[in-house]
Amino acid sequence: MIYGEGREFNVAIIIPDFAALDKWAEKNNLPKDHAELLKKDETRKFLENEIVNQLKATYGNYEIPRKFIFIAEPFSLENGMLTQTMKLKRRVVFDKYKDQIEKLYAK
Repeated sequence: MIYGEGREFNVAIIIPDFAALDKWAEKNNLPKDHAELLKKDETRKFLENEIVNQLKATYGNYEIPRKFIFIAEPFSLENGMLTQTMKLKRRVVFDKYKDQIEKLYAK
């Protein structure tokens, strides 16, 4: 989810493709536990670079998120993040990660 309403830049909440990330982690001798893996600086830098490089081909610099929150828990019906028609409940996601989002803007 991308957020930036009324802010000077966008931030994003990202659930990585863990199948691909697991292969990268194995090559780099990093933990297999997803929550632990996402806490590592080298993982965060790798993901940020991959995301930004992909987005640069299509979007302007002002549209590309500058900071990221990486999470291991997928959005689902069970955790209340998706509607019955599989649409993201942006307000619910924002409310859950509000403190982390605010920290990104404070740095």
